[in-house]
This record gives sequence, structure tokens and C-alpha cells, in this order.
Amino acid sequence: MKNLNGLFEGMSNEEYHAALGLSNTGLTELARSPWHYYSRFLDPSRPERERKAGQLEGSLAHCAILEPDQIDLRYRVGPNVSRATKEWKALDEIAAAEGLELVKLEDYGRAMKQAESVRRIREVRELFEHGKAELSAFATADGVLKKCRPDWTAYVGASDVILIDVKTVGDAKPDEMARHIGRKGYYRQAAHYWRTFEQASGLRVAAFKFLAVESEWPYAASLTQLDDVSLQVSMEEVRDLTALYAECLKSGRWPGYDEAQVVSLPAYLFNEEQTQIEVEYV
Repeated sequence: MKNLNGLFEGMSNEEYHAALGLSNTGLTELARSPWHYYSRFLDPSRPERERKAGQLEGSLAHCAILEPDQIDLRYRVGPNVSRATKEWKALDEIAAAEGLELVKLEDYGRAMKQAESVRRIREVRELFEHGKAELSAFATADGVLKKCRPDWTAYVGASDVILIDVKTVGDAKPDEMARHIGRKGYYRQAAHYWRTFEQASGLRVAAFKFLAVESEWPYAASLTQLDDVSLQVSMEEVRDLTALYAECLKSGRWPGYDEAQVVSLPAYLFNEEQTQIEVEYV
């Protein structure tokens, strides 16, 4: 696919993922090593990636929350039988031929309850009043082609937007979300989306917010964003990773863990009162 630049509305998920550009997922692989990036996105012999457990539930929740008028145009509720039965497989084929995905009633009901839950947050209701779902943004900047696809772009002024990313999680408590954002590397997503969207659109991103909703009853939801210091640190890491990506493209070298290193045990294995470590040589 040719290089794209600007904002694109109505691009399918498949078209977006097939388009060229450094994505947030690419940054996650680069943070592991350039070899991981190459192996996932560039290696001609790479295996086809399988759909992970939970992806369907996440897609259902996204649709119910962001595009409720589309859910019955994309999904069909199947019978109360196992997905492994001939009946389910036959109906699944029929649905697929009609451009629909067959889902369990319990999964459909969960998604609708999750949508109800997030709308209990006043700010979420306000942000959903004026905006668009899944705009695809492409920008050639910082020496490379980059891309991002915010779940929701809320228009909050003549030239300002707030970007929202929906996360289905086990615990939506704000303190736990802070840990989750750190563990999963979502802070990089905030920085990458912020810079890329501004560069692609010419608009000012006023904030990037995580809309988290729990995957089990009572489907509690929260809306969080990084503080200024955390965002600055995130911006710097993304800037460094983007520069690393540009260098790898230029050189054609995608190093992994190529050099032997000495490592230390994690800090939690040492207590403050420990003054001596006994080493037994065998």
C-alpha cells in the first residue's frame, strides 16, 4: 500500500493495519528490541498471527461503547450452544457470508452493560457528544512515516481535540490503572498518538484519556490521564524509539540481544536489613 498522510475516516481495521507506518504496536516491539519489530512486521517468513482470546469481547465492547448504532450491523447473536458444535459452525459461516460475526448472547449482553457503565461518567457523556470513532491518522514526521487510530476523537474547540482509548480491564480503579498503564506500556501509546495525530491533522491535542471498563460484573468504569511529568517522560521515550526505528530503517540492521551482559537480581529480593550476601561455591 502506498504511503498515506493526513486523517482518514471510514478506513476499515484491515486497511489500517495493512497500511505502512510506525504504530503503537510497533513501538511496543521496538521497546523489546529492533529484532522483535523486524520479526513481527518485516520478516517474510513470519507466521500468521492468531486471534487472541478476549479480542472478540474487546471488539464487541468497543462497538457498543463507541458506535452503538453499528453493533447489530456487525454482530449477530447465536444460539445457546458450544462454538465447537456443527450448528454453531454452520451459522457462523452464514453470518460471515453476510459480513457479520456470530457472538454469544452473554458476550453481547456484557458489551451492552459495559456501554451503560461508561456513560455513567459525566465527562464521558460530554466527550461522546461531538466526535468521531476510529479516525486513522498518518504523518511523515521525525524522519519516518507514523500512524495511529484513536478509538474516539472528541472535538472540544475550533482546533482542539481530546483522544480517548477504550481498555477492557480486570480492575478499573484509577490507582490500578496507573500500574496497568506502566506495565502494558500504554504510556507510550498516549505519547505516540498525541504527536502523530497533531502532525497528521494540524489540530492541537488537549489531552489523551484512558477509558477503562471492567470485564466482569459490575463493569465499573473510570476515566484517567497521565500527569504532565509522566507524559513528558513518555514523549521522550517515544522520541528515542522513533529515532531508533529511523536508524534501523536506514542501516537495515535490526539488533536483538546480541551482546552478553551481567545482570542484577531484582530489588525486591533484597531487604534493607541485609548487610551480607553469602555465596556458596560448589
